[in-house]
Amino acid sequence: MLHCCLFLSLLPFPGVRLSAETIKLCSFNIQIFGVSKMANSEVVSILADIISRADVTAIQEVRSRDITPVVQFMRLLPPNYAYVLGPREGRSASKEQFWVIYDATKLRLVGENTWADPEDIFERNPLGIYFQTMGKFDFILIDTHIQPANAAREIAAMPGVVKYYQELWNETDVAIAGDFNADGSYYDETALTAIFPETEYQLIITNGYDTTVAAGDNTYDRIIITASAFEDYAGLCGVIRFEETYDFTALTIQPRHVSDHYPVWAEFAIDADTD
Repeated sequence: MLHCCLFLSLLPFPGVRLSAETIKLCSFNIQIFGVSKMANSEVVSILADIISRADVTAIQEVRSRDITPVVQFMRLLPPNYAYVLGPREGRSASKEQFWVIYDATKLRLVGENTWADPEDIFERNPLGIYFQTMGKFDFILIDTHIQPANAAREIAAMPGVVKYYQELWNETDVAIAGDFNADGSYYDETALTAIFPETEYQLIITNGYDTTVAAGDNTYDRIIITASAFEDYAGLCGVIRFEETYDFTALTIQPRHVSDHYPVWAEFAIDADTD
């Protein structure tokens, strides 16, 4: 049986909620999640701590061939957390699943749907989830992991995915969260504003953030919202840097063992919605 080890030297956690009237959305590429990662109690303790501090987390890179590691991990979280696990996606033998974990006492699952991708653009078809909060705010969360070699084409197709989900659920408030690979050698990050113009979208995690654990400075991970959700954004967002949050001197692991990506987060008011 797996046990979540206790950290006696936790540092202050970023993004502490200012009000009970907000929800915290997190996006996290947890890097090849499966049996091997679940076998490291120090790693999964940090993962569980991060995810249990958010109200909803869009996760990328679940690589396990069966559901066992996911079920084991959910047992480490408080019992109020539920999840949606998308189908295994990918053209090669390396398949991935999108995993959305949410606090069921604050969010109600209304619908879930995987983008059918009729033109076969995406390596991993985005997963759409429709949530209602306990306030006025209801929204669609799109979990995505853009293929690096095809970043320009997949990112350019995202507005079409957004429109599909808006029409499917008759809801305009959308948050796209995930690993966009939208920087470095994969993509010219300045092109994002042409794909997501400020009249229609807001880049919450902007180009100035570093979301990678490696020495480079790249904004691969993003949270982007539609114009109708502007009023719901609480103005709080950021990146959770492991080495600044947990005391690794007391552990046998390094930050890179947790993931090669940092989680990104943003907060939304639950009672500001007018649409």
